[in-house]
Amino acid sequence: MKNKILLNHQFQRIPKKLMVTIILGIFLISGVSALDTQGIGKEGQNFTFIQTCDTATYITLSTIQKPDRSVQVINANMTSTGGGAFQYNLTSLVSGRYDLTGISDGCEKTFATYIEITYNGVELKQSQSTIYIPLFLFLIFIFIITILGIKQLPSSNTQDEEGKILSISYLKYLRPVGWFFLWILFIAMLFLSSNIAFAFLGEQLFAKILFVLFRICFGLTPVIVIVWIIWIYRQMFHDKQMQKMLNRGIFPEGKL
Repeated sequence: MKNKILLNHQFQRIPKKLMVTIILGIFLISGVSALDTQGIGKEGQNFTFIQTCDTATYITLSTIQKPDRSVQVINANMTSTGGGAFQYNLTSLVSGRYDLTGISDGCEKTFATYIEITYNGVELKQSQSTIYIPLFLFLIFIFIITILGIKQLPSSNTQDEEGKILSISYLKYLRPVGWFFLWILFIAMLFLSSNIAFAFLGEQLFAKILFVLFRICFGLTPVIVIVWIIWIYRQMFHDKQMQKMLNRGIFPEGKL
């Protein structure tokens, strides 16, 4: 009996305004699944949450339910930007869904909505990712075919048994083109695999690693292009010199 009296006493000490906010938040969040989303944000970046009501003099953001289902009581007025628009900046966001509830003195009086935060700022559902799976398999097929095709190309000029060059083989220039094409395919496969992982895997660590690898490889591509062009130009210059020697009846060695 004593414990019951103590519990009632502690309950009465909770501010009524806070209790109303919590009850309102729980009530509104329970039906938020049918509401429209406020958009998609990117993990690690701020998100500006906006509500519009022409007849409101204030809009208060009451609660935020985080992806881990914990409820944070905000109970703060949103900043008016004019024209009946109010905004509130959300920070330190992680991937997942955030349900937001609030009250105002106009329009519907209350609101309940949500935002989605993804690692790359792009909405990706399992139904959409099913399109990526056959495309990913197709890229793997093209990747294997390209490797087999590269192996059929000559890697150097035509030489005799003594290692002297008999003719210039220009087909060998298709090999670096093929390797660069494989690099582009590899980047595309990383991108698709990261999106598939984001959509289907509950734990996003593996998906994040794949996406980071995609960004690193994509960032290295300009450097690779420059090196690739310089290498081809150097090879073409040497072949031009050798072709002049062959035209004079001189057969240089392959190492020249």
